[in-house]
Amino acid sequence: MNKPLLEVRGLSKRFAIGSRFSSEGRRIVHAVDNVSLTVEHGETLGLVGESGCGKSTLGRSIVRLYDLTGGQLLFDGQDIGTRSLKALRPLRPRMQMVFQDPSASLNPRRRVGDLVAEPLRLHSRMSRAEIRTRVAELFKLVGLLPDQIERYPHEFSGGQRQRVGIARAIALNPDLVVLDEPVSALDVSVQAQIVNLLADLQEKLGLTYIFIAHDLSVVRQVSSRIAVMYLGSIVEEGPAEALMAAPAHPYSQALISAVPVVTTDAGGARRQRILLAGDVPSPLAPPSGCRFHPRCPVAQDRCRTDRPELRPHGPGRRVACHFPVTEPG
Repeated sequence: MNKPLLEVRGLSKRFAIGSRFSSEGRRIVHAVDNVSLTVEHGETLGLVGESGCGKSTLGRSIVRLYDLTGGQLLFDGQDIGTRSLKALRPLRPRMQMVFQDPSASLNPRRRVGDLVAEPLRLHSRMSRAEIRTRVAELFKLVGLLPDQIERYPHEFSGGQRQRVGIARAIALNPDLVVLDEPVSALDVSVQAQIVNLLADLQEKLGLTYIFIAHDLSVVRQVSSRIAVMYLGSIVEEGPAEALMAAPAHPYSQALISAVPVVTTDAGGARRQRILLAGDVPSPLAPPSGCRFHPRCPVAQDRCRTDRPELRPHGPGRRVACHFPVTEPG
């Protein structure tokens, strides 16, 4: 049996805020807390949840843009969670990231061709002529024209800038690409184009994706599996279609109930919207027990004191809930 490309075991990431020179008044943000998941070769794992739930922090921790506070991170069987930046360098080409805002992730003072060529100069032994040829190939691969290589980022539309970011991410033929809200800053029509581009690149290049988003309709379209995050933790995980059709965790149910449903006639069935009470608690002071219990419509006394573990719940599924919906099927 082949090992997963990525294994995350009990990963935690905390940030200290307040004075850098005194412990007095310093507070701890529990951004990611005890997350475990696996990503197989060639699949797309969708990571969803409300804004501020820790999705982006988890993605950046996976590619080691952040140091871990705790847990293990195994990439292709190698433990990279505690490696130094120097020791990580040989693995950098195999793990890349596409950021949410293409305008902020591209240096406005440099030509886009130079930006795409930068990882090739840093991590390959190509000559200048070979790099120029490779950059032209990458532009064609992501749907841009070779004569656009000498332009600056401000001369492109938002969708074109995101294509430049994707070209830079795939320049070194990575195994894993973490896509951090790659279409949320784009118009709806452009979103569809970028989603189709990502699917084509995955098929052509054999890429593995972690697709971070808050739009479940987009995640359902691109993902083979979905993991739902709430306040820094995974509350449910499973095959995309099964989870969308029959969510087991009350939070997953509320998220999916908000996805618009198209009906063919005036008498078509309508999904009942589940409205959660209150606001998401602060990660500075997460609730005891189940972190969702202050907003959960089915919470009981046990939920306030005992934190549920992520346990198997039907074929290929896991849920962290003391009182999940009966197993589907």
